[in-house]
Amino acid sequence: MNPLLIHGQSHGGIAQGIGQALWEQCVYDPRSGQLLSGSLLDYALPRADLLPGFDTEISEVPSTTNPLGMRGGSEGGITPGLAAVANAIVDALAEFGVEHIELPATPERIWQAIRARRNGAGQSESRRAL
Repeated sequence: MNPLLIHGQSHGGIAQGIGQALWEQCVYDPRSGQLLSGSLLDYALPRADLLPGFDTEISEVPSTTNPLGMRGGSEGGITPGLAAVANAIVDALAEFGVEHIELPATPERIWQAIRARRNGAGQSESRRAL
């Protein structure tokens, strides 16, 4: 195993999680069901220039179910990357009374959530608006 590859895969997983939290959204035409974000011209992905550097560590815990003791190590950053960004956004919006944001947390969704809370909408109403 090459540790550099594992670190690179972890960085990619973190970037994928952040992308899911902020940018990646499938958009369909409501009348026809046609996918409108079907190419990379219409579907936003995270790029290296949009993300900070990451420090990752490898924790070696051999698998008891694999004869070589190997475990997967490439997608472990997706869930924590997504959760960290989503929680940071909700934490930042707490002063506006926002307790939930649908992902991806686009600027429009954030604005709508703040607006719904300022207009006195309940949390369930602000969720429906998004």
